[in-house]
Amino acid sequence: MLNTSIASAPALSPANPLKRYSAQDFALLCRELKTLVQAGMTVVEAMDALASTSRGTGAAGLSQQLHRRLAEGLSLSAALESLQAAPSVLVAAIRSGERTSNLIEALDDYLQFDVMVSSLKSKVISASIYPLLVTALGIGISLFLLIVVMPNFSRMYTSLRGAPSGSTAYVIQISQWMNIYQTEMMLTVLSVSLLLGYWLWGAGSLQKLLAILERMPWVRNKADDFRLAMMYQALGLLLKGGYPMVAALGVAAQSSLSPQLQRALVSSRQKIEQGLPIAHSLFDAGLCDDIGKRLLAAAERNGEFYRAAQAVSHIYGERFAIFVERLTRIIEPALLLTVALLVGTIVVMMYLPVFEIATQLR
Repeated sequence: MLNTSIASAPALSPANPLKRYSAQDFALLCRELKTLVQAGMTVVEAMDALASTSRGTGAAGLSQQLHRRLAEGLSLSAALESLQAAPSVLVAAIRSGERTSNLIEALDDYLQFDVMVSSLKSKVISASIYPLLVTALGIGISLFLLIVVMPNFSRMYTSLRGAPSGSTAYVIQISQWMNIYQTEMMLTVLSVSLLLGYWLWGAGSLQKLLAILERMPWVRNKADDFRLAMMYQALGLLLKGGYPMVAALGVAAQSSLSPQLQRALVSSRQKIEQGLPIAHSLFDAGLCDDIGKRLLAAAERNGEFYRAAQAVSHIYGERFAIFVERLTRIIEPALLLTVALLVGTIVVMMYLPVFEIATQLR
């Protein structure tokens, strides 16, 4: 649910509108660029080296696009910004590194931001894999019983006892219908699965699904924890790079926040511009809890805003991780129980007549 709210939209290469770059491509490019710059290369030399060894795909193709723009005289931040869909946090971090002549630290700060985001996303993905496997296994076993086992059992029972009755008859009728239309049913299932997969991986589809899920208040609250963790991590990165609070809030607002959080951030930013305390402005807008308010209030006294922002980000990130873990612990046994009941019901309906025959023979 939560992948699309963090990663920025894929970038389109001006040279090839069909080529897309993901957030992972930008992160990989930053790692490679950081390594080469640390080794003593200039940014242009490093990008030239990356572009000369690339094949035009992924982060390699991205380095070619950036190298062309650097050759035109643009700075690295301007070259990234020209890609339009480059992560706004990355552009801001690079720009701050160019101002302070410390590009390596700027790249390292962004990579830490990417690691935090990726770790939260991976928790969601990991938690989704097991339930999907259990569901697929349960459906597969049920279809095997109904399509392969039940018809043979039905013929055997009919030859011994005549037409079945009761609940077993309903299961056998379902099995017979599935066998009659087996080809059509399998094609329908395959088509629906492919269309569903295409829809989920299509642009904007996952956002629509998440928007539907977030109509439930408890899901929306936990998704906001995820977004706030990202926002405060980006805010800490920018403040550390020398951005003033108001400007940093403006960039952090582009971190794919929900419309509600964006409106709240705009409201709190206006209050801060009017001279109101930062901690109270963010708290009144619902962008931090009491603990976050106290951390930010302490930062207003000691000036360590970026440390306070990182601490608040860690708090929200931990809350979201705990939510995912607890939800997984609930869903996994519930799915196992559902699958066991489904398969067990089919098996019991199939063997009840056998027990009846055995009883009569005695």
